[in-house]
Amino acid sequence: MKPTAPLLIIATLAAITTAEAKWERLSSLEKRPVNALTAVADTRVDSSQGIGRADALISGDPVDPAVLSAGNSSAVIAMGKQSVIESVNFANDGIEGKVIVSASTDKAAWVNLGSEVFSPADRFVEVGFAGIQAKYVRIDFQLSRPGTIRGFEVFGGESDADYTVTQSADGKGGTDVNFASGLGGARIVYAAPKPRNSGDEAASYNKFKFPESDEKYRTIIYDLGQIRTLNQFGSVHSPRPVRFEVFTFETLPQKEDWRGRLTFDPDAFASSAPVATAEDSRGLGYINAKPESVVKAQFVALRWEPDFNPPDFEVGGTTVGGGGCTTTFTPGAGGPGAGSPGGGTGAGAGTEGQGGGTEGGGEGQGGGGGGANGLAPGAPSANGVGPNSNPSAPST
Repeated sequence: MKPTAPLLIIATLAAITTAEAKWERLSSLEKRPVNALTAVADTRVDSSQGIGRADALISGDPVDPAVLSAGNSSAVIAMGKQSVIESVNFANDGIEGKVIVSASTDKAAWVNLGSEVFSPADRFVEVGFAGIQAKYVRIDFQLSRPGTIRGFEVFGGESDADYTVTQSADGKGGTDVNFASGLGGARIVYAAPKPRNSGDEAASYNKFKFPESDEKYRTIIYDLGQIRTLNQFGSVHSPRPVRFEVFTFETLPQKEDWRGRLTFDPDAFASSAPVATAEDSRGLGYINAKPESVVKAQFVALRWEPDFNPPDFEVGGTTVGGGGCTTTFTPGAGGPGAGSPGGGTGAGAGTEGQGGGTEGGGEGQGGGGGGANGLAPGAPSANGVGPNSNPSAPST
């Protein structure tokens, strides 16, 4: 028996709705938590024992490894000012044991904040605790199995609203900043398929738990709040073989969905070339990719293609990096668009009343180029395909 016309129409509409629902825009955050170890000026590793490459703990690069030996090891991190802290997390490259977190305001009296026992199967480890003022953070590891950790972060009271990141036009000089971390006002605008963790949690902390899915790719799209000069991309993810692609856009490709609302247009991936590609063929769980030359863009799409459909796929940290940066503590004056020439284009382009004007439009002022629904559908920036960049073998 052939399906009736109404049933065919309903089935077609359901298919369209399902396909477009995966590109639902994430809610915009007023402010985004940032890693206190990279935000606060003059943060340093005050002392360490049994940890190789201890400076990786404060590098801000989630792929950068710190090497831990078996037995007891520790590090004391001095932040440049007192700050409220409430969680510590890192990616685990196979170590096993226990981590203990303590804090102090003067390095004389220490408060034990919490601990966590973990095994090699625990890819991402977090120790949460009640917020506390601290200037020094101490981490103690008691390990039965040595290895490396990556993406060490401390979250609490620091947010992007209190920091302004300016960048030289050519991305040279200054310091490197990972804009994906939130410094500089970046926002995550799309994640597909929809992560298992809540949208606000994923968008706040840049950690995504993608569910089992028949989708070929796992995709995260960032709005950097203004055009940035970029030279480094990467991620820490589930330890499975995966291919990695980076696409950049000066304006966000969009189309109207079945409700008449603007949403991301995935056809942009087919009509443009990635600016950088890499492959984690051994399933190490981390990857770096460099473009052939620096690229300038406001929107960055990171795509992972697992070798097979895993039961789930987690991304615990990403790199969208650029040099030539100066980070300044500006309470209440940071966030999307802050520090750009002329005030910036502002984040959240594509929403009603926030037009996607050109650089110099002023944060939140729309710039005048976006029309009634914000940014009009745009074309990808003309950047060449970057070379493959395979991750190095684990540090020993």
